[in-house]
Order: sequence, then C-alpha cells, then structure tokens
Amino acid sequence: MYKIQKLIFVLFLVFHICVPDKNQNCPKIIKRNEWTVTSAKSINYLIIPLPYVLIHHTVTPECNTKGSCIEVIESIRSYHMDGNQWHDIGYSFLIGGDGNIYEGCGWNREGAHTYGYNKKSISIAFVGNFQGKAASSKMVDAAHKLIQCGKSLGMLRENVRVIGARQVQPMLSPGNELYKQIQNWPEWVATP
Repeated sequence: MYKIQKLIFVLFLVFHICVPDKNQNCPKIIKRNEWTVTSAKSINYLIIPLPYVLIHHTVTPECNTKGSCIEVIESIRSYHMDGNQWHDIGYSFLIGGDGNIYEGCGWNREGAHTYGYNKKSISIAFVGNFQGKAASSKMVDAAHKLIQCGKSLGMLRENVRVIGARQVQPMLSPGNELYKQIQNWPEWVATP
C-alpha cells in the first residue's frame, strides 16, 4: 500500500511540475457572474480555435474604476438584451479604463458584434469613445494579454488575425484613434 501511495504522490508531482498550466499566460478576467446576475437567454457555441479577433469601442462613457466599469457594462448588457432583444451582451470581452478585462459572452459563445464575423471571431470592446482620443496603454496591454491568453488556451489560432470592425462593416468602430493603435499590433491585418 505504501508503494502505491508513493507512486501516486510522485505522479502528482510530475504532473504539476512538468505539465504547463495553460492559464499561466492569462490575465485576470472578471467573470460575468462578478458584474451581472443576468444570464444569457440562449447560447450558440463557437467552433474553436477562432481565426479572428474584432476590435470595437462601445461609444459609452469611459470608466476608470471597477465599480464604474461594472455600471457601464451592465448598461451595455441591458441595452443589448432588453433594448435590442439579443440573446446576450454582444461582445466577448470588454476592457475598462481601469485596465480590467470583463467577460461578456466569453471565449466559446457566439456574440452579436459584427455581422458576418460572429461565428468566427471573438470581439474585444474598449469601453469608451476612441474616435478622437487614443486608448490608454493599460487598456491596450490588457488586450494584448487577452489575445496571448486565447492563443495559449487554444481558443484562438496561433496566426489569429486582429481587425477593426470598420474593416468588415460600414461603421466607425473602433474609432479613428484606436484603429490607428491596432494597426501597430503584430496580429493586425490590412485585409481580412
């Protein structure tokens, strides 16, 4: 019995030391149940790994604290689900001015962010209006970490393509200044 216990202990150590934790490359993501009590009305699952990340801005007031970000994001969720009668918040993730990442519909659930791309991408929405001002380095760093996390978890393809929503739909999103910023990202592509 002692030899079996020792073997189990050794296997436990080997597994935890030698097998990399895929989440180690991931930033803290504020889970949906930490900012809202409202569940999705229905769920359509995505086929992963996904080839695209779509960048948006919310054109809402900015937020700089967790509390104010939760308030704005809950307002967006309510507008999408109650006002538009969508099944869920449209964005996969939202990034607040506080630098936090907030889970929307998440990695593997279809959002309602960019017609024609909802089934083959996640969306990252920057909370605020970035038509006339750039997003903070805190927000941009959070987006980079989220994309790297998606790759390490196998949710995004290694050669994932980042594009602004305006590249595939006639809209201003992600705003002129944020659009300029994303063009410097290694994953950004001019032609989807």
